[in-house]
Amino acid sequence: MEIRPATVDDIERIREVADAAWWDTYPGVLDADRIRTALDSLYDPDFLERVLAEREDVLFVVAEREEKVVGFASAGQTFADEAEIHTLFVHPDHQREGVGTALFESVVASARDADADRLRAGVLSGNHGARGFFEAHGFERVETVQTEVGDDPHPEDVLECSVDSV
Repeated sequence: MEIRPATVDDIERIREVADAAWWDTYPGVLDADRIRTALDSLYDPDFLERVLAEREDVLFVVAEREEKVVGFASAGQTFADEAEIHTLFVHPDHQREGVGTALFESVVASARDADADRLRAGVLSGNHGARGFFEAHGFERVETVQTEVGDDPHPEDVLECSVDSV
């Protein structure tokens, strides 16, 4: 498996991974309309192209197996001492194979290089798999906030850990 920077050539596969992961993860947490709206907005090809081509402040990496993208993660430094994981998704067919951990370790290495002391991640309340993943990597819930998903509010658990603890 290779973890590498995402390119505009990866957009279609990133969208496929996101689509499969969201439909596997969020039924029962979000209704189908919210999932569709969120996928259309968050993974719009033009939006992804702008992020990949123009946003040097955003780390966006993909996990590739046999020349096929099977997961992705994005993160950015939010404060001088803090980095936030924006996304970390693995195609359901490749979960529990170390792909998420490899993506996470790439984000941690980038945070260390940026001298960040803390990592934060937002996980939609009800996404027990993601919450368990982050807690297994040393994160603890620090608050629950409201976030917009498909133009509707939804609770999101904010998790945090020290970069030194991972």
